[in-house]
Amino acid sequence: MSTTVLRNQQSEFNNSNAKPNGAADMEPRVVELETHLKYIRRDMEEVRGDVKSIKHRLAYSAGAIAVMLGLVGWIANSRFDHILTLLAN
Repeated sequence: MSTTVLRNQQSEFNNSNAKPNGAADMEPRVVELETHLKYIRRDMEEVRGDVKSIKHRLAYSAGAIAVMLGLVGWIANSRFDHILTLLAN
């Protein structure tokens, strides 16, 4: 091969590896986006933990309310029977 062909190939290779005009400006922006994504992921994990905590609190509260309603119903039923007994005498 002639030296001019080799130089042309070398020149094409160097030009193909060169960054486009906007590529140098893109790198800081990409780093900034990666940083924002990291914070978004951290915040999402925190939100997931909060939602899980709220679910457990709601389940506990629903159970407590069911027990309290059961007790109130049982007391009301036993008092109703007592009132009927007093009226019957």
